[in-house]
Amino acid sequence: MIVQAFHAHNTAEGTTSSVRDENHPATLRGDMLGRAALAVVGVMTVLSVVRAFGPLTYPGDIWRQSDTATIARNFADNGLMLFFPQINWGGAGPGYVETEFPLMPWLSALLYQVFGEQVWLRRLVSLAFMLVATAAFWQLASRLLPARAARWALIAFAVSPAFMRYGTAFMPEATVLAFYLLALVAFQRWLAQDRGRWLVGAAAATSMAALVKPTSLHIGLVMLVWLLISARQRLRRPSLYVAGVAALVAPALWLRHASGLYTEYGNTFGVISGGDNKFGNLRIWLSPEFYLGNLRSEVFFVYGFVGVPLAVLGAWWLWRHRGPVFPLVVAGLLALGVYYFAVGRYSGSDMGIQYHVYSLPYAALLTGLGLQRVWQWLRRAGSVRRPGAVAGVVVALLAAQSVNVFQAAMRDQGGRFQVCATQLREVTAPGDRVVISTTSPSVDAGVANNWQEPVIFFMADRKGWSLAADRHDPAVLAEQQRLGARFFVVNDPRLVPAGGPLAMWLTTHAAQVRSSAVNGCGIWALNTPGRAA
Repeated sequence: MIVQAFHAHNTAEGTTSSVRDENHPATLRGDMLGRAALAVVGVMTVLSVVRAFGPLTYPGDIWRQSDTATIARNFADNGLMLFFPQINWGGAGPGYVETEFPLMPWLSALLYQVFGEQVWLRRLVSLAFMLVATAAFWQLASRLLPARAARWALIAFAVSPAFMRYGTAFMPEATVLAFYLLALVAFQRWLAQDRGRWLVGAAAATSMAALVKPTSLHIGLVMLVWLLISARQRLRRPSLYVAGVAALVAPALWLRHASGLYTEYGNTFGVISGGDNKFGNLRIWLSPEFYLGNLRSEVFFVYGFVGVPLAVLGAWWLWRHRGPVFPLVVAGLLALGVYYFAVGRYSGSDMGIQYHVYSLPYAALLTGLGLQRVWQWLRRAGSVRRPGAVAGVVVALLAAQSVNVFQAAMRDQGGRFQVCATQLREVTAPGDRVVISTTSPSVDAGVANNWQEPVIFFMADRKGWSLAADRHDPAVLAEQQRLGARFFVVNDPRLVPAGGPLAMWLTTHAAQVRSSAVNGCGIWALNTPGRAA
């Protein structure tokens, strides 16, 4: 099905939202560049499959992958209850958590029933969604760009570091990107054909994208600006607003249910009920790091550095010629700007690189246009005597940053997390509740922060409490001990300085069974309340 989507040819549909190029071949196999685009997608897919068998870790993403993998494991172990995702840092309770709609971990858990829990299996689920996103992007690009520019855009999409980083990450980014692009494809078809089924399809895909990640709701602004530029008269149609409201029903119902989980069980990823604040503020917006951080994420993890001048060239050409893709690109860049300001606490941070995955389609469209302009100039100047070799060099330069991402992802960077998890499994039984410290504070620069550290919990397959860096207090640990905690884990010895209040409390209320100096991780067996040390 995906291969057929890549090969499908979509003719012009009678409006300015479509493009007709009489030299547009019937399939991607019809010309050298089309075959090259298919080959590039194939190579990147193979590399992604290889990466799926690598370690789970990658700097900055390991925490989210661990939480998502934990939810999938708990689905598989506890009855596949889709509406009750569970994490392991829920203390003495069942760990039900307020989170986005857990479609991807639930699908992974279904596969666990057949193949058992496998790291590569859940990562291939992400890859499947990324390939759907790639097929949807091709459908969009082939309708809005000239034939060769569309092929270059597909190559730029596939070699982007975002494809490599999130295509097999056990995170919802590939899933949301698939629905996001399907929504844009359906909306473009509605603009082109003016058939109600495409508006319904756009609403349905938007609804799924918002379920998987509510941050995708900025697509509503994309569609509004696109409509204002391309078909403003349709704003008078009641069906447009009915579709918009319908798209919000399922996400609203899920968020209401998820908020109830937080109210009853106290666990959240900071979706809508507190526990974390993703929004920007004046202090963040006035900080140079906000702009530099967003620029860094875009340049290195979306455009792959080399794509930046090409995209600038593509934007310049598009501004001068106002091709059919112009309304979408303008709408997308405007909406992304608003979005990155709205989620400014993370969008400019290394902890929020995943927030930039939505830039990928717009970046690839502009890069494809830029590459086509360069190619035309070289051909006119007679500089392209061996086009295959030149194209290969261009693709290699574009893919260089993705290769770096691939290499980094193949190195096990579990570090102290893995050490602590191994030590914890040695000294505990599966049912023992544990307290695991984290270097993240519960309040960061005056705002609520998701401090919960899921990595050791997942690697050790243990449950209990996560102890924030600013809550390392004897009274807090004593209360968790009273509620059933039997072990205390410290992966960074600076959190329990010698001679400090918590260190002194541990000398009388716990026995150290592993030390950082000897074992690489500090673990204390907490005394059972009422029993002498």
